Amino acid sequence: MSTVTRRDRREQERARRARRPAEQRSPAGGSRRSLYTAVAVVVVVIALIAGGRALGIFGPAAAPADPLLASKYDVAGETIGTHEADESNAHVPVGQKVTYKTDPPTSGSHWDQQGVAPVAWGIKDATQPNEAIVHNLEHGGVVVFYSGLSADDLSKLSGLVRELAQNGYPKMVLEPYPLKDAGIHIALSAWRWSLKLPAYDDAQIVKFVKAHYEGPDAPEPQTM
Repeated sequence: MSTVTRRDRREQERARRARRPAEQRSPAGGSRRSLYTAVAVVVVVIALIAGGRALGIFGPAAAPADPLLASKYDVAGETIGTHEADESNAHVPVGQKVTYKTDPPTSGSHWDQQGVAPVAWGIKDATQPNEAIVHNLEHGGVVVFYSGLSADDLSKLSGLVRELAQNGYPKMVLEPYPLKDAGIHIALSAWRWSLKLPAYDDAQIVKFVKAHYEGPDAPEPQTM
């Protein structure tokens, strides 16, 4: 009968430890290393966020500029545009042509059919029928007509119309139009009001919109 000595038991224990995976031999050490790694990752992430905020990367988006707040757009005490005669607001059948005393028109008989007149608000690539667009004016909207603009001025005009529509003036139409007055490249119409400009002029355009959008002359100013 063999006798297992204390030394033999120590040797056997060392052999068993040698056969176990490293993470099983020192679980406390492995856990500590994982904890240190996690803490280091968190510290790096926090540092990156702090740096990004300092550079404005994670800051709130800048509020869009409101074109109506600048002092140059203040209409107090000014009459913007020409007050035109009232040509009535009778409805006529779709397809019937109407002769208007102003060009572009500012009031008068017009079509009235859903999906045809008034036209959808927004920027147009083609000239709309006057008989349809006058219905937009009846509802208190503003129509901007242009002819012979440079690409740069047309881009600025389109951007201004979009900005106005996004800042409380959604009833806007922009369209190409065969303006007949010599030297006139932009014209604006509201019900019984007109403004003609030789070139792009953001101050005059914004003032006209502010002065006559849903104005008291329009027969149905609160209708979209």
